Parts: sequence; C-alpha cells; structure tokens
Amino acid sequence: MIRRGFVYGSIFLFVVVFIFAFSSISFGKGPGDYISISTAIFDVLQNDIPSIEGRIEYRVNSAEWLLKPFAGFMANADGGRYIYAGLFFEISITDFFSLIPSFAPGFYIKNFSKDLHSLLEFRSQIEAVIDLSKNLRAGFSFNHISNASLGESNPGVESVAFTVQLPVP
Repeated sequence: MIRRGFVYGSIFLFVVVFIFAFSSISFGKGPGDYISISTAIFDVLQNDIPSIEGRIEYRVNSAEWLLKPFAGFMANADGGRYIYAGLFFEISITDFFSLIPSFAPGFYIKNFSKDLHSLLEFRSQIEAVIDLSKNLRAGFSFNHISNASLGESNPGVESVAFTVQLPVP
C-alpha cells in the first residue's frame, strides 16, 4: 500500500518540476521581508476534525539566496498549535503572479484537535500569490502536515488557506 505522505510529496515534486520545465521563471531578490497572515480550514480533505485555522509567518524575502528562511505559528479552533521554521523559495511566473513552495519542520500540540501522533511534524506547502499593489499581496495555499512515520501512525492533515502578505517596513 502506498503511503499518503509519499503521494502528496510526489504531487508536490511534480508541480515544482513542471513549473521549472515549462515556465519562464525568475529567482532572486524578492519584494522585501513580509508578514504573512492566513485564515484556513484545518483538516480539509479527511474531514475527521475540521476547524478554522489562523496562521502568522515572518518571511525573509529580502535575502539574495534561492532558499529563504521563514518562521510561523498556527492555531486552530480546537486548540491545536503548531510552531515551525523552514525554507521557501519564490518563483515569479509573471510580474504580478508567483508560486511559493515551502517546507518547515515544527512542533505540534493537539489539545482537542486532531491527533497527529508526534510532537515533531513536517509541513510542505504550495502557495499562489498575486501582487495587488506594492504594499499588498494576496493568495491561496495548500499544505500537508505529517510526522513522516515517526509516530505510532501517520494520519496527516491538510489545510487550504487564504493569505494576505504585508511588507515589513
């Protein structure tokens, strides 16, 4: 039986390779550091314990590196908490549209939320953003959080989010 994490990872890798192969993409210095604020539906695919999720991230987009650091905090209405830090890279498809894949390990505390069977969890995400103005970006993201089979089981959880990104002065 194929593991769900393998399938999601394969889809994520396919999307990234497809973008590299068939787009005129650019990398480099982004628009500057920004704060990303999101509202989401937690456990959107499996619907075991769906709830509202909020997220805030600080992204260091001003660096000249291909992979850029970020850190964030997620909380859902059932008391689930996830604090994480990882790397992202921004792929500029057009002057106003970008795709942002990212990966972040972190610590998850379930409270009354879905049991992911491990304190250490890993989040992979793909995000699409549009520049609305030079001071505002908005977009949608899809992410998967799982324990990479480190726990007694690996149920995983997916979220779909609407995001607003504000530059850091």
